[in-house]
Amino acid sequence: MASGLLFLLLLGIGGNMFSEAVSPIDHLIVCEDSMAELKCPQDQGIHVYYAVYGRHDTTTCSFGRPPSQLQNVTCFSFTKLITKNCNGKYNCRITASNSEFGDPCVGTYKYLDVAYSCMYPL
Repeated sequence: MASGLLFLLLLGIGGNMFSEAVSPIDHLIVCEDSMAELKCPQDQGIHVYYAVYGRHDTTTCSFGRPPSQLQNVTCFSFTKLITKNCNGKYNCRITASNSEFGDPCVGTYKYLDVAYSCMYPL
């Protein structure tokens, strides 16, 4: 019985140590023609996991939009622009717009979907 308790105690300690060591992932969604701002503490840098511009559901950024602008949910493009412009910086702004990312689906209201975390420099 004591060995089982010791195992559970060690498992709990190990779980806490691991979760503190892993940087949480921030998920940012910004509607078309709005400003995206990625932020980290000044001693850490942005690390972009992915950035997608387009539309892949009918509900995100849908308020006040006609259904015709929300129907195409298979139009998006992965973009390296945010990775190129933001990785390593502690603060980065970019507009979610067709002029920045191109237009993967004409006539559809789009949004920028970014996953990133803050990391200490190596």
